[in-house]
Amino acid sequence: MSMKEWMEMDIDQLELLEVTDIEKARVKHNVLKKRRKAPIWRNIAVAAVIIVGASTATSFAFPSFASQIPFMDNVISFLNGAERDYKDFETFSSDIGLAQTSNGITVMIDNAVYDGTNVTVSFAIESDYNFDGHLDVRAPNWFYVREATGGSGGGFKFTKISDNRYVGITTFTPAFKDDQPPERIEVTWEPGSFYSQSNDLEVKGDWSFAFSLNRVKGDIQIVNQTVQKEDVSFTLHSVEFTDISTVIRYEQEVPDVLLEEWVSVTPVFQVTDNLGNVYMDGTSGPGETTDDYKTFKGTSNFGTIKEGASKLFIQPIQIASLTSGKGHKKIELQPIVIDLKKYE
Repeated sequence: MSMKEWMEMDIDQLELLEVTDIEKARVKHNVLKKRRKAPIWRNIAVAAVIIVGASTATSFAFPSFASQIPFMDNVISFLNGAERDYKDFETFSSDIGLAQTSNGITVMIDNAVYDGTNVTVSFAIESDYNFDGHLDVRAPNWFYVREATGGSGGGFKFTKISDNRYVGITTFTPAFKDDQPPERIEVTWEPGSFYSQSNDLEVKGDWSFAFSLNRVKGDIQIVNQTVQKEDVSFTLHSVEFTDISTVIRYEQEVPDVLLEEWVSVTPVFQVTDNLGNVYMDGTSGPGETTDDYKTFKGTSNFGTIKEGASKLFIQPIQIASLTSGKGHKKIELQPIVIDLKKYE
């Protein structure tokens, strides 16, 4: 059945069938285990009512339930490898379920989750335009967190699933004042336009999403261990274990003599466990400095700890850089060992 036929179906003409007790029980079970709904801002709902009531404003987008659209049932199932890489996202995310149409493109947000460090959102796009098999979904405006003082991008998966239909999942990392993530955040997304590099086609529109997310609760363990090398002092303050991620928070101090030679000194991490699992391999997360890298505070996160692991090895590797590809050197510090059994 096409999407148009689905939306125009006359439910009064459907023939009702008897349902067995087993089928009733199965439906009840599925309903009860539905993922929690994320609250949508009140002003967005009011705006939707105003737009719907204004018959002349048909070019504007307004929120509707994405569940009305058949292929929006489970976006993540269409992404190769995503069910493995984002398996905990599917379990613990909030069901957003919003869709907006403007200028021939329908944008849909499926699910989202916030763990205190990262925000992950799954979404889909359906277009009346031929983007020649490739749609650059990195629109001029990306997701924005109102409470954030800054932020950075992160993981991203995107794929075409049929003619003019695309699905994706993105992770971004907002930065918060004093490195204190709030318990609740407000997320907005106004893409502005979508474009294809392959055929130089850009389609502008008026899409506007807003929703709130509560922070996934975790078990925070204070570490406060310090390692040093070449007068670089690195302190791992804490490790937080949540249902969807592991978050490390740290601070470092760099001597003036090192910064006289290098523009910046920031860490990347090698994180493994005693079973040989690799969680981070030369990557990092967001951080900030207020004194030209003499001090640097940041967070990094990775997936949940594998079952059976008893120790976590977190090795900071300082990257002293001239920036712009002009040169750098590595300063490898000793790993910090976290005994996982004491946190069970």
